[in-house]
Amino acid sequence: MYKNLILVFFIIVLSACSSSRSAKRVAAEMEAAPAWVKSRPITNIYYVGIGKVNKKSNPNNYQEAAKRIALNDLASEISVNIQSNSLMSSFEDNAGFKSEFTRYIQMEMSKDLEGYQMQGSFETEDQYMVYYRLSKVKWAEIQAKRKAAAADRAKNLFLQAQKEKDALNYTSAIKTYLNSLLEIKKYWNEAVYYSIDNQKRRLDMDIRSDLISTLSEIQLIVEPSVLDINYSNHFKNTLGVKVINAKGQLLSNFPISINYRKTSIPFQAIIYSSTDVRNVMIENIKYKPNAMFVIVEIQKGKVLPIKSDDKHLLKFLRDAFQVNPIQVEVNYELPKIYIEDKMNKSPYYHYLKDAIQHSFGKQHYSLVSSKKAADLVFVVKVHESNVNTTSQVKTKRLSYSIEVINRKKGNIIYTYSSESYKGVAYSLDEASEKAYIKASEEVNESSFKKLLQAITN
Repeated sequence: MYKNLILVFFIIVLSACSSSRSAKRVAAEMEAAPAWVKSRPITNIYYVGIGKVNKKSNPNNYQEAAKRIALNDLASEISVNIQSNSLMSSFEDNAGFKSEFTRYIQMEMSKDLEGYQMQGSFETEDQYMVYYRLSKVKWAEIQAKRKAAAADRAKNLFLQAQKEKDALNYTSAIKTYLNSLLEIKKYWNEAVYYSIDNQKRRLDMDIRSDLISTLSEIQLIVEPSVLDINYSNHFKNTLGVKVINAKGQLLSNFPISINYRKTSIPFQAIIYSSTDVRNVMIENIKYKPNAMFVIVEIQKGKVLPIKSDDKHLLKFLRDAFQVNPIQVEVNYELPKIYIEDKMNKSPYYHYLKDAIQHSFGKQHYSLVSSKKAADLVFVVKVHESNVNTTSQVKTKRLSYSIEVINRKKGNIIYTYSSESYKGVAYSLDEASEKAYIKASEEVNESSFKKLLQAITN
């Protein structure tokens, strides 16, 4: 026990001595350090950046890491002021546009810094520090040259966009206007000018105004507003689709999606507007008893391709492009059906007839009592046969067939033959009833639905 206490005592003493030597070493290092290490330089003519790293944490690239920190520090000193007459000042800030833009500018500056000079470095056993500075006058000159070059590129694109719009090439003009605006994105916080016809004008505001005006005048027109689908037009009809400007001129190359539910799957087609009305055939549309629509929509993301990083900043453009999807109501009229079954004299035929009528009802078909009022005539024929009539156990087999006739033309448009159904009992009468019941159950459960679908496809 006594020996352990002595050991602990010696460890404490050694640790204290080590800490004392380390403290003395650090004090000596700081004594020899240049002034900028001890106190951050304060100057009105330079931007200052100091970078400090632990060498043990960055053994292989501590110098580069310190430089990166110093330049980021320097960039943070360059304030981003949003001038009251700038493009950015006109943005609504409820989504934090201005703070997001400020972060963007500072990030871009840290990547594009130039003209800075290393003023010194300081290294100890544990730490490495570096000091950079950049003349404020020199940086202003660099920024002025960059801004002038960006404005020149933006001006050329702006003038090109105007020519494309005059030629009614709106889709190309919109993209060119957008690229023109993005060329001067780093300067949205200040006024950007250009000269044209010996006049000095605001380039940023003119680009914005023209682009918003172009987007806001685009109209999607779809005719008719209600689409009739019925037996007379073979359950298909044509939509006329066009895109126009404020003068009513037809515009080409706008991508337009056509969406509706086909018989079995959701359906989408992409067409492109033309200088003529685009006629789109709507067919095989899935019937519903209510709320049937074809959705026609300009694919705005392809017309105005905004990167995800710019969506907040360019919200004002998306807000200006208010071409909403158009819902074209579908007036789907199922054919009127008349059932003709004069040849069926069996007392049990009503099982089959009721099942057929019930299937029509489930599919929302309209049954009429007058043949003249019908679009289609269903001629139902039952085929019966007796099996083992001499046996004590009687067997009855039956099948039925249907001919679907176009009443106006009188031609057969569809035929259907069922499978054979068997009824077994001690009397033919009872066996016949059982066979009719089986046939009616099959009508309710399966194949008759396919027959009805075939009529409208």
